[in-house]
Amino acid sequence: MKILLSVALTLCLTNVLPAVEVPLDVKQSSLKFIGHSFLHDFKGEAKQFSGSAEMDTQIPSVVSTAKIDIQAAKLTTFESERDRNMFDWLHIDVNPDITFHLTKVTLVSGDPAHATKDHPAQFTVEGKFTLNKIATPLQAQAEGWREGSLLVVTGTTKVDTASHDLPIVKKLFMTVGKDVDIDFHLAFDLPPELRLSVVP
Repeated sequence: MKILLSVALTLCLTNVLPAVEVPLDVKQSSLKFIGHSFLHDFKGEAKQFSGSAEMDTQIPSVVSTAKIDIQAAKLTTFESERDRNMFDWLHIDVNPDITFHLTKVTLVSGDPAHATKDHPAQFTVEGKFTLNKIATPLQAQAEGWREGSLLVVTGTTKVDTASHDLPIVKKLFMTVGKDVDIDFHLAFDLPPELRLSVVP
Protein backbone atom coordinates (compact mmCIF):
# COMPACT_ATOMS: atom_id res chain seq x y z
CA MET A 1 0.00 0.00 0.00
CA LYS A 2 2.82 2.37 0.89
CA ILE A 3 4.49 1.63 -2.44
CA LEU A 4 1.29 2.45 -4.36
CA LEU A 5 0.87 5.72 -2.47
CA SER A 6 4.49 6.60 -3.13
CA VAL A 7 4.11 5.98 -6.87
CA ALA A 8 0.89 8.01 -7.00
CA LEU A 9 2.54 10.90 -5.14
CA THR A 10 5.54 10.82 -7.47
CA LEU A 11 3.28 10.97 -10.53
CA CYS A 12 1.41 13.94 -9.09
CA LEU A 13 4.57 15.81 -8.18
CA THR A 14 6.20 15.26 -11.56
CA ASN A 15 2.92 15.89 -13.45
CA VAL A 16 3.33 12.69 -15.47
CA LEU A 17 0.24 11.91 -17.53
CA PRO A 18 -0.40 8.84 -19.67
CA ALA A 19 -0.19 8.88 -23.44
CA VAL A 20 -3.30 10.18 -25.16
CA GLU A 21 -4.90 8.40 -28.12
CA VAL A 22 -5.84 10.70 -30.99
CA PRO A 23 -8.07 9.50 -33.86
CA LEU A 24 -7.26 9.73 -37.52
CA ASP A 25 -9.44 12.23 -39.38
CA VAL A 26 -10.05 10.17 -42.52
CA LYS A 27 -11.75 13.04 -44.35
CA GLN A 28 -8.55 15.04 -44.11
CA SER A 29 -6.29 12.08 -44.85
CA SER A 30 -5.27 10.13 -47.95
CA LEU A 31 -3.33 7.00 -48.86
CA LYS A 32 -2.20 6.76 -52.47
CA PHE A 33 0.04 4.35 -54.32
CA ILE A 34 1.79 3.91 -57.65
CA GLY A 35 2.41 0.53 -59.25
CA HIS A 36 5.01 0.04 -61.95
CA SER A 37 4.77 -2.16 -65.01
CA PHE A 38 6.79 -2.73 -68.17
CA LEU A 39 4.35 -0.71 -70.27
CA HIS A 40 3.23 2.01 -67.88
CA ASP A 41 2.76 3.04 -64.27
CA PHE A 42 -0.68 3.13 -62.69
CA LYS A 43 -2.03 5.07 -59.75
CA GLY A 44 -4.27 3.85 -56.96
CA GLU A 45 -5.84 4.93 -53.72
CA ALA A 46 -7.25 3.49 -50.51
CA LYS A 47 -10.91 4.48 -50.26
CA GLN A 48 -11.53 3.12 -46.77
CA PHE A 49 -9.09 3.13 -43.87
CA SER A 50 -8.97 4.05 -40.22
CA GLY A 51 -6.43 4.58 -37.50
CA SER A 52 -5.22 6.35 -34.42
CA ALA A 53 -2.01 7.51 -32.80
CA GLU A 54 -0.67 7.92 -29.31
CA MET A 55 0.96 11.14 -28.19
CA ASP A 56 3.07 11.74 -25.12
CA THR A 57 1.37 14.53 -23.17
CA GLN A 58 4.82 15.77 -22.12
CA ILE A 59 5.85 16.10 -25.81
CA PRO A 60 2.47 16.62 -27.51
CA SER A 61 3.94 17.64 -30.85
CA VAL A 62 5.32 14.15 -31.54
CA VAL A 63 3.44 10.91 -32.25
CA SER A 64 4.95 8.01 -30.29
CA THR A 65 2.99 5.11 -31.81
CA ALA A 66 0.25 4.70 -34.40
CA LYS A 67 -1.80 2.11 -36.22
CA ILE A 68 -3.37 2.38 -39.67
CA ASP A 69 -5.89 -0.22 -40.90
CA ILE A 70 -6.68 -0.41 -44.63
CA GLN A 71 -9.60 -2.33 -46.13
CA ALA A 72 -8.08 -4.25 -49.04
CA ALA A 73 -11.44 -4.50 -50.84
CA LYS A 74 -11.64 -0.70 -50.90
CA LEU A 75 -8.40 -0.20 -52.81
CA THR A 76 -8.85 1.09 -56.34
CA THR A 77 -6.74 1.75 -59.42
CA PHE A 78 -9.71 3.50 -61.06
CA GLU A 79 -10.19 0.70 -63.59
CA SER A 80 -12.65 -2.06 -62.74
CA GLU A 81 -10.95 -4.97 -64.54
CA ARG A 82 -7.56 -4.08 -63.09
CA ASP A 83 -9.15 -3.79 -59.64
CA ARG A 84 -10.64 -7.28 -59.95
CA ASN A 85 -7.22 -8.66 -60.87
CA MET A 86 -5.70 -6.82 -57.92
CA PHE A 87 -8.27 -8.26 -55.50
CA ASP A 88 -7.58 -11.79 -56.78
CA TRP A 89 -3.84 -11.18 -56.40
CA LEU A 90 -4.32 -9.93 -52.83
CA HIS A 91 -6.75 -12.75 -51.95
CA ILE A 92 -9.02 -10.25 -50.21
CA ASP A 93 -11.42 -13.01 -49.19
CA VAL A 94 -8.84 -14.35 -46.73
CA ASN A 95 -6.72 -11.19 -46.39
CA PRO A 96 -9.25 -8.39 -45.89
CA ASP A 97 -6.92 -6.11 -43.92
CA ILE A 98 -3.63 -4.34 -44.55
CA THR A 99 -2.06 -2.74 -41.49
CA PHE A 100 0.83 -0.57 -40.44
CA HIS A 101 2.03 -0.31 -36.83
CA LEU A 102 4.31 2.64 -36.13
CA THR A 103 6.85 1.74 -33.46
CA LYS A 104 9.63 4.33 -33.70
CA VAL A 105 9.93 8.01 -34.64
CA THR A 106 13.32 9.69 -35.04
CA LEU A 107 13.63 13.44 -35.47
CA VAL A 108 15.94 14.33 -38.38
CA SER A 109 15.60 18.10 -38.44
CA GLY A 110 13.32 20.96 -37.46
CA ASP A 111 11.42 21.87 -34.32
CA PRO A 112 8.31 19.69 -33.83
CA ALA A 113 6.86 22.07 -31.25
CA HIS A 114 6.81 24.96 -33.73
CA ALA A 115 6.63 23.18 -37.10
CA THR A 116 4.26 24.52 -39.76
CA LYS A 117 3.31 23.45 -43.27
CA ASP A 118 5.89 25.86 -44.69
CA HIS A 119 8.53 24.77 -42.17
CA PRO A 120 7.77 21.14 -41.26
CA ALA A 121 9.80 18.95 -38.95
CA GLN A 122 11.55 16.05 -40.70
CA PHE A 123 11.31 12.52 -39.28
CA THR A 124 12.25 8.95 -40.02
CA VAL A 125 9.44 6.61 -39.00
CA GLU A 126 9.68 2.85 -38.57
CA GLY A 127 7.22 0.08 -37.97
CA LYS A 128 5.70 -3.18 -39.16
CA PHE A 129 3.69 -3.43 -42.38
CA THR A 130 1.37 -6.43 -42.66
CA LEU A 131 0.20 -7.59 -46.09
CA ASN A 132 -0.94 -11.09 -47.05
CA LYS A 133 -0.63 -11.98 -43.33
CA ILE A 134 3.13 -11.36 -43.48
CA ALA A 135 4.64 -8.55 -41.37
CA THR A 136 7.86 -6.91 -42.51
CA PRO A 137 9.81 -3.87 -41.27
CA LEU A 138 8.92 -0.65 -43.06
CA GLN A 139 10.69 2.69 -42.91
CA ALA A 140 9.50 6.02 -44.31
CA GLN A 141 10.65 9.60 -44.51
CA ALA A 142 8.00 11.91 -43.12
CA GLU A 143 7.21 15.54 -42.41
CA GLY A 144 5.01 16.78 -39.60
CA TRP A 145 3.32 20.03 -38.59
CA ARG A 146 0.21 21.45 -36.95
CA GLU A 147 -2.67 22.78 -39.00
CA GLY A 148 -5.47 24.21 -36.88
CA SER A 149 -6.80 21.40 -34.68
CA LEU A 150 -4.89 18.75 -36.64
CA LEU A 151 -1.48 17.19 -36.41
CA VAL A 152 -0.49 16.39 -40.00
CA VAL A 153 2.05 13.76 -41.05
CA THR A 154 2.98 13.27 -44.70
CA GLY A 155 5.59 11.20 -46.46
CA THR A 156 6.54 8.46 -48.85
CA THR A 157 7.75 4.89 -48.66
CA LYS A 158 8.10 1.78 -50.79
CA VAL A 159 6.58 -1.67 -50.25
CA ASP A 160 8.23 -4.77 -51.70
CA THR A 161 5.24 -7.03 -52.37
CA ALA A 162 7.50 -10.02 -53.04
CA SER A 163 8.62 -9.91 -49.40
CA HIS A 164 4.96 -10.52 -48.53
CA ASP A 165 4.90 -13.68 -50.63
CA LEU A 166 2.84 -12.13 -53.41
CA PRO A 167 3.71 -13.30 -56.93
CA ILE A 168 4.99 -11.12 -59.75
CA VAL A 169 2.06 -10.38 -62.07
CA LYS A 170 2.67 -11.26 -65.72
CA LYS A 171 0.03 -10.84 -68.41
CA LEU A 172 0.88 -11.15 -72.10
CA PHE A 173 3.58 -8.52 -72.70
CA MET A 174 3.04 -6.77 -69.35
CA THR A 175 4.95 -7.48 -66.15
CA VAL A 176 4.03 -5.61 -62.98
CA GLY A 177 6.96 -4.76 -60.73
CA LYS A 178 7.14 -5.94 -57.13
CA ASP A 179 7.73 -2.47 -55.67
CA VAL A 180 4.79 -0.18 -54.91
CA ASP A 181 5.35 3.47 -53.99
CA ILE A 182 3.18 4.77 -51.15
CA ASP A 183 2.26 8.41 -50.57
CA PHE A 184 0.54 9.17 -47.27
CA HIS A 185 -1.12 12.28 -45.86
CA LEU A 186 -2.42 11.57 -42.37
CA ALA A 187 -4.27 14.10 -40.20
CA PHE A 188 -4.85 13.32 -36.52
CA ASP A 189 -7.58 15.19 -34.66
CA LEU A 190 -6.13 16.66 -31.48
CA PRO A 191 -8.28 16.96 -28.34
CA PRO A 192 -8.74 20.49 -26.97
CA GLU A 193 -6.15 20.06 -24.22
CA LEU A 194 -3.46 19.13 -26.70
CA ARG A 195 -4.45 21.84 -29.18
CA LEU A 196 -3.80 24.39 -26.46
CA SER A 197 -0.55 22.80 -25.39
CA VAL A 198 1.01 22.76 -28.84
CA VAL A 199 0.21 26.32 -29.91
CA PRO A 200 3.53 27.92 -30.93
